[in-house]
Amino acid sequence: MSKGFWLVTTTVTNQAFAEYVEAFQPWIDSVGGSVFAKDLDSKTVEGKGGKLSVIFEFQSKQAAIDAYNSAEYKELSNLRWANSIDTNITIMDAGVTH
Repeated sequence: MSKGFWLVTTTVTNQAFAEYVEAFQPWIDSVGGSVFAKDLDSKTVEGKGGKLSVIFEFQSKQAAIDAYNSAEYKELSNLRWANSIDTNITIMDAGVTH
């Protein structure tokens, strides 16, 4: 089974975003996810994206989907929405199918 990933871009709008990060870290650990890569000043070269880019790794694509759809994450995401703009989250499978 191949890994699953969240590809996240967002732009932080105020320092209260730190509350989201503080609450997010123990949650992501609890669902078996981890930070694969992070850039605080990423450059979007096509389309809309944010300054903060993070790739989160999960045991599978289904685990990534389940984590995103969980009640706990829905509650956490309220903190993110209140303190960021231009957020994009893509869930993908690490397996190459072509």
